[in-house]
Amino acid sequence: MAIERRTKGEPGARRRRPVSERDPLAAAWNVIDALWREECDPPRAQAIIAALRVVFAAGQAPLDRDRALREAEVLGLAMHGLPPRDAEEAALAEELFGRRYWE
Repeated sequence: MAIERRTKGEPGARRRRPVSERDPLAAAWNVIDALWREECDPPRAQAIIAALRVVFAAGQAPLDRDRALREAEVLGLAMHGLPPRDAEEAALAEELFGRRYWE
């Protein structure tokens, strides 16, 4: 998960990068947080919220069946305490669980 340091607000606080991660729910919460902290002017927030309405109305992208099956395999391996079997599964495990998976 990509994160960036905040330039305003609490020292050391971190914020996700919802636009690059295509996470509209996190983007909505970031707009609310920015408005609350007075870091975003209301007209700009209104434009962002209008764009988010379109994204939410469109719904989720169709599920990639092959990707879902690969994720299920990696989740099953992890559930049984087994390591990934190859580099592709290892990369997927890190994407799903983060670096903590290896610890």
